[in-house]
Amino acid sequence: MTWENRFRLILGVLGVIALVSVLTIVFNQRQNQISSYTGSVSADEYIVGADYAGTVVQQKVQAGQAVKRGQELFVIQSLQLKESLDKGLEVPDTDAYHVSAKRGTITYYAVTDGQVKELNARVGNSVAGGSLAVIAGDDRFIQAKFRLVPRDYARVHPGSPARIRLANDQIITGTVDEVSATTGETGTASTIRITSSDLGRVTAALAAPGAPVYVTVALEDSGPMAGIRDVVTDTLAKIGLA
Repeated sequence: MTWENRFRLILGVLGVIALVSVLTIVFNQRQNQISSYTGSVSADEYIVGADYAGTVVQQKVQAGQAVKRGQELFVIQSLQLKESLDKGLEVPDTDAYHVSAKRGTITYYAVTDGQVKELNARVGNSVAGGSLAVIAGDDRFIQAKFRLVPRDYARVHPGSPARIRLANDQIITGTVDEVSATTGETGTASTIRITSSDLGRVTAALAAPGAPVYVTVALEDSGPMAGIRDVVTDTLAKIGLA
């Protein structure tokens, strides 16, 4: 073999090694991330609850309306409350409601900035307690569901980086805030809550509660050969050799 052929052979071997190395890195990178099968923008919800039966004499909000913390929402005239107060019951005011012993009314307030998601009581309605309205808070976050094997579940931690694709294909970033798992008829699903400061900089429609998103979360790196090792281990387990 001439030196020229030997040189070509060495270059060919090095080329194959380089190609395999690149493919290994790409494969391992894919093994080090997970993708959601469903996801959406969410917000913490706050129920405006009536503690006493009565009649809605004032309704100061509408469904979909933006509200500020401390804003008046409803005034309820309650004979039940008036009788209890006349008997000496003391009902201290809170951030959520103020009581007028003289008029026998209870005024409900928003406890957070947000938007009225549900309106369950209107002026003139008789209410027997329960929910008057539901307010979606202004703080938005992402809630996405993943199907994870136990090994991958152990590799997701609060603070892990996430990549979020919005409905218009815009990409923003976030971090894992909370991880939980639930078991149902379709098996075990992991729900991951993700916070992103970028949500405050996108259009209102894209950041509205319920807006769909697609999420990719980075798993804790277990070494450059972890992906290949996991695939080999899973294959051996399926054929009963591990």
